Amino acid sequence: MAGYNYVAMNRQGKKVNGAIEAKDESDLRRQLKSQGLAVVSIKKGKGMGAKKQAGFLKNRITSYDITLVTRQMATMLESGIALLKVITILEKQADTPKLKEIFTNLKNDISQGQTLSSSLAKYPKYFDKLYINMVKAGEASGALDLVLKRLAHSKEEAEELKGKVKGAMVYPIIVISISLIIVWGLLTFVVPTFAKMFEDAGMKMPPLTQFVMNVANFMHTYWYAVVGIVGLGIFLLVRTVKTPKGKEFFDKKILKVPLMGPLMRIVAVARFTRTMSTLLSSGVPILVAFDIAAETCGNTLISKAVFVARDSIKEGNTIAQPLEASGEFPLMVTQMIEVGEESGTITEMLDKVSDFLESDIRRLLTMVVAAMEPFAIVLMAVMVGTIVIAMFLPMFDIADAVSK
Repeated sequence: MAGYNYVAMNRQGKKVNGAIEAKDESDLRRQLKSQGLAVVSIKKGKGMGAKKQAGFLKNRITSYDITLVTRQMATMLESGIALLKVITILEKQADTPKLKEIFTNLKNDISQGQTLSSSLAKYPKYFDKLYINMVKAGEASGALDLVLKRLAHSKEEAEELKGKVKGAMVYPIIVISISLIIVWGLLTFVVPTFAKMFEDAGMKMPPLTQFVMNVANFMHTYWYAVVGIVGLGIFLLVRTVKTPKGKEFFDKKILKVPLMGPLMRIVAVARFTRTMSTLLSSGVPILVAFDIAAETCGNTLISKAVFVARDSIKEGNTIAQPLEASGEFPLMVTQMIEVGEESGTITEMLDKVSDFLESDIRRLLTMVVAAMEPFAIVLMAVMVGTIVIAMFLPMFDIADAVSK
């Protein structure tokens, strides 16, 4: 068996990249054709073995891996291939030992008469409640291929949104990180040299210079304590945010930050509307859909509002009314949901709301990046400039003394 990297087109006309093992190119083309994929290009390489040699990463299954196998399952089922055969094919071309192990167990479970949803539920780390309930609804309705297609589409959009948010933060983070490294280098290596020169000259230091020299001396002498304190602070912050109270506190504060707050709110609401649309269109009961959507929106305040709405629906109220009363959802969102309820097109309306919100997210991301870039540059200029000025102030005193 040889490893191949391929580019193919699925039935929706989208490009799919992947790695697979096959006897030869003809065997590779047969495998891809059975998945409903048309080959665009093939390149011989390490194929699946590339990940196997990644050491501690060899058993890592990413969100992208789950999205890819979901799309492949949907495509093959839509082509009329039996579920057990689909699982067998995915087992053979699994990229990692862990993924292969999962599909081997799925194959065994399905061979013994278990449902796909009950088998997937054994791996909550990789298949969340949204995934399991949608698969269960697809099995009950006999439209598993359509449900998996919706699920793959939903996960692809979620991955795209996550990538855009992360990408927008890259430049500011790089600039700030470089700034901190430069400041650390100046305080650790440059300032002590100037400090020794000034002390040898017996000069009286200006307050700013003395402060910078004290900071530099502390960092030079107790650098391990600085590293330890910063590391401990980051560790405690992460641990605190992972607790229910800590996350709730953080979520409240982040929503109040200019620019970033509105962005995080819209991201959470967009996750809610997209998840609800996907679940309801797949036949998941509305109360179950609310429970799952509340857990996936990613913000405690929005989640609480969704849970309140769920309880309100149990009492016979509409969806839009409690969401609007919470004050956490934009008025436009609740009004469109209300129109969808009145017209009986709630799923379609949730889809439209999601599309609009994701468009708004792109606009806000552009604004955040535009604001963060000059902020990061100004921050670097202030930190470096303060140190430089502090070191030059005594020299001005020397120049004055010489001139007199």
